Amino acid sequence: MSTEQQIIARERQALMDLLAAVPLRSIDENVLIASWNIAQFSDKKKKRALQYIADICERFDIIAIQEVKTNLRGLAKLQELLPGNYKILVSDPTGNNERMAFLYDKRTVISTGLVCEIAFNGTIASPNVFQFQRSPYCASFRAGRFDFTIVSVHIAEGSGQGAVGHKLREQEITELVKFIKHEAGRAQDTVFDPDFFLVGDFNIQIDGDRFFQALTDGEAPRFMMPDGMNKLGTNLDQTKTFDKIAWIPSNEFEFTGKFGTIPFGSVLYQETDQPKDAARKEVSDHLPIWAEFRITELQAELDQILNQRE
Repeated sequence: MSTEQQIIARERQALMDLLAAVPLRSIDENVLIASWNIAQFSDKKKKRALQYIADICERFDIIAIQEVKTNLRGLAKLQELLPGNYKILVSDPTGNNERMAFLYDKRTVISTGLVCEIAFNGTIASPNVFQFQRSPYCASFRAGRFDFTIVSVHIAEGSGQGAVGHKLREQEITELVKFIKHEAGRAQDTVFDPDFFLVGDFNIQIDGDRFFQALTDGEAPRFMMPDGMNKLGTNLDQTKTFDKIAWIPSNEFEFTGKFGTIPFGSVLYQETDQPKDAARKEVSDHLPIWAEFRITELQAELDQILNQRE
């Protein structure tokens, strides 16, 4: 009979097989971005689950994590399981007592110093303005010659609030896209880098619904996603399209065409005495979603300058 240590080692090997689909990271050549709603992420996560989470996170340059609870000890334990080169940025608690976090490998990307939450200012005459249920979390990074801003979100679900909740979800996505497009259109020397990635849990359930349209429609610049991501199931059962990675196209980087999820539920907690939903309960009800981007090299950057029309 296998020991618990052997069971975990065997499942970690199976997890490594799943992770083999993720391209290898290469300094100054590519950047691998992941987003993961780790349900109820607190110090209540058991060591076994944290080890699996660490194994997944270690394959990426940057991981945007949603649904971190106010207690940060779980996040600290995760960092201890990772190599010492992983650093953390974490937001203040926001709606539903949730924080957001960026976990990043300082060998391949560095924080450029910009870290903020998105909120809107009222006036003395009109102090009540729209605010997000959970404030989106922004950070700017540099990978090689490439500076970029990532915005991580957990959009309001609103499913139990009928039309009112659905309207809030649509409004949050619409206001978020409007804000980012405004910042992306500003001069290159402003605080926000105009190269934006928008990641997280949008609570978009099916391809083409009104919430998806709020993300992808509107005036230029438009967010884009790879063909197929709009239909990619990101809940554990792979029946809902909650999570996305979207970006505003730029000459500074190139999408390689590689993206996906890590369907860990098929290989973790497989002992016969484990409950059927053990992976969901212990790890998360969402799968991590990822995409690979190629960084513009110096030669390509110079070619772009020389080929510009005068």
